[in-house]
Amino acid sequence: MAPKRVMLAVFFVIYPLKFFPAKSETWVKGRYWYSRSALPGLRINSALYTHLHCAFADVNSSSYELSLSESDERKFSSFTDTVKQKNPSVMTLLSTGGGDASYSTFSSMVSYSSFRKSFIDSSMRTAGLYGFQGLELGWASANSSSDMYNMGVLFKSGEPLSSWRQETLAMHNLY
Repeated sequence: MAPKRVMLAVFFVIYPLKFFPAKSETWVKGRYWYSRSALPGLRINSALYTHLHCAFADVNSSSYELSLSESDERKFSSFTDTVKQKNPSVMTLLSTGGGDASYSTFSSMVSYSSFRKSFIDSSMRTAGLYGFQGLELGWASANSSSDMYNMGVLFKSGEPLSSWRQETLAMHNLY
């Protein structure tokens, strides 16, 4: 009977420590705002979040630069200022891709260093222009080993051309 009591005592001591965070931990609370949704950015209660993703920018199929439709450009340009009115500490991220992203465009973009450079430079320029603190790539259809490898090259540190990750970290002097 004693071993069962010890096991129960250990369970009730360890279980809360493992699954319930200490009060000093910081949680990331994120949300996507889809630019084509009916909910205007102004209606997001940004006080509830630490991170807000503005979704989704596209990649131009011939220049491999980040591209925004005219209506998205108006919405994206005011997103950061709008959500920071209620929560000045919320981090905003510019999300690229998503479920509707063109597989062939993304596959080509990650495959060639000149295409990656166009994407990196235009992503950084757009994020800076509109006040985003970070970038996110949502490429759900990367489905081959070469796509996965080339996506890794896009993010990899130490590539002769600046990587997307390095540039994003440099944006906040974290690199």
